Amino acid sequence: MNEGTELNELYKELTPEVRDELSRHEERVTVPAGTKLIRPRSTPEHLIFIEQGSVEISVPAGEKALCVNVVGSGKVLGLRPIVANAAPEIEARALENCTIVRVPREIFVRALKQHSEMYFAISKVLSADLNTAERMLRDLPRSAKKEHNATF
Repeated sequence: MNEGTELNELYKELTPEVRDELSRHEERVTVPAGTKLIRPRSTPEHLIFIEQGSVEISVPAGEKALCVNVVGSGKVLGLRPIVANAAPEIEARALENCTIVRVPREIFVRALKQHSEMYFAISKVLSADLNTAERMLRDLPRSAKKEHNATF
């Protein structure tokens, strides 16, 4: 982790020791707009932190994708599928050139096994994601009603 770099949502919750351990394995990359950072049904090889830029999070909806959120600096991608060792249901696509930081999955999992206190930090991040999804779902009936009323 570079000096002066703003901490991502996960690193904010980790001890300096764990952050330092993970940061030794970070790879900083700039990806072009349109790059798929997370693909549905494909377990990510890296935990990804968005350092700069915007990323669209979408879910499959029939033959289309439904955008559920746009996230930016500080957001962590791939956390749930890496911790659960399960394929993600979402797609994350760069909307513009983005600077990301990647930590290899096996390095993150090894750190997790050595530092069980990381689970608390992970639960905070995943709980925040769940709250965001819950708010979005609660707002869907209102949004759908507005769209329905607008067509008449």
